Amino acid sequence: MALGKPAKEQLLVTSEGGKLLQLDVASGQYRVLYEHPQGESVFGVTSIGDRVYLSGATFVAAGQLSGGTLQRCSLRVPFRIPLRGDLRRGMRWLWSKLGAHARVLSYDKPGLHQLNVYGSSVYIAATSWNEVWELDLDLNLKQRRPVEPHILDYFHLNNVFCDGLHYYVCLNRYAGRPGPGGYAKFDLEWNEVERRAVGWESHAFAVIDHRMFQLCCFSWRSKAVSEHPRKAGLMVEDKVVFEYDPEQYFCKDFSMDDEHVFIVGGTNTPREKRAKAVGIVFILNRKFELLDRCVIEGLGGFNGCRLLGVDHTRGHAPFARALPATHADAA
Repeated sequence: MALGKPAKEQLLVTSEGGKLLQLDVASGQYRVLYEHPQGESVFGVTSIGDRVYLSGATFVAAGQLSGGTLQRCSLRVPFRIPLRGDLRRGMRWLWSKLGAHARVLSYDKPGLHQLNVYGSSVYIAATSWNEVWELDLDLNLKQRRPVEPHILDYFHLNNVFCDGLHYYVCLNRYAGRPGPGGYAKFDLEWNEVERRAVGWESHAFAVIDHRMFQLCCFSWRSKAVSEHPRKAGLMVEDKVVFEYDPEQYFCKDFSMDDEHVFIVGGTNTPREKRAKAVGIVFILNRKFELLDRCVIEGLGGFNGCRLLGVDHTRGHAPFARALPATHADAA
């Protein structure tokens, strides 16, 4: 679609098929930079210069982008797996008798989703455990911050964003159920200052040029919610500026520079078949008009994206925590 000049950016994209690829947006050509050793889905991605950080349900990874591959890549499982087998079932039974059957600590995978780097820390949404995890740049877990109420997958957290003054945590389920989405806002010391319902089924949230951007979705979980608008797309403030067909696609992340917006996802398939879904990248101009779409088969649906170079969805390093000189391009 020729609504504007073609995009020339290079986009990092993660897939349900366990891969990280570098997509040349103009040509639609891509190269696989990394593949998870066990084929686990790769979810979040961000970069600082040639340093790339990744996350998945149970792991974090980092490596140097060089020569068309991710080199010297280190992979970690930054949590202790809770009890399993009969002992775990016994503990769950005890929790239920105490009226706390849904407590987060009984869940075995944190379900790590999107991540961003601010200052000397990596911040990840630990979706299933309803927490924000802070790691150092060498992927050592520094702190786990619960978002109250601290209940198993209550808000289905999707990403953490900082505008330099506040942290925002994307709440897919604002009230703990499918339907309305929103965010929780914290100061730089992680004291909560605001919580607001915005849009629905939030999958990515950012504050860019003092405006709220949110990727809204419609899934099978919300089909019984009568007040759901039953549409999906990119929302700016309270207005949907780009809409896609939720019966055909399911999108999870977006990136934006000064000229273009990129929204990534896959064909709408059951969760257990997403590794075989077809990947989709919608390419918009900054008027949010559709310029083109890139369809890629064989990698699974797409989960996360970041542009190499300027990407406003990275946010800004907090003013109170200056970036190390070696990572000065993180913001």
